Amino acid sequence: MEASQTPSQSLSDQVAIVTGASRGIGKAVALALAAEGAKVVINYASSSEAAEQVVAAISEAGGEALAL
Repeated sequence: MEASQTPSQSLSDQVAIVTGASRGIGKAVALALAAEGAKVVINYASSSEAAEQVVAAISEAGGEALAL
């Protein structure tokens, strides 16, 4: 896919597992995937509070997420 192209399908029927999703790039990826309709599993190493904040942000935006 060229950089100027955009996907034509939503991610509404997909589940994404994002490691390190409680902060930084992982968080940004998780939020972007949720915005495209994916259900997101937020994986974290040590900060359950930060992971739950990402889950809350996704839920508030109308998405589905789970922290593990």
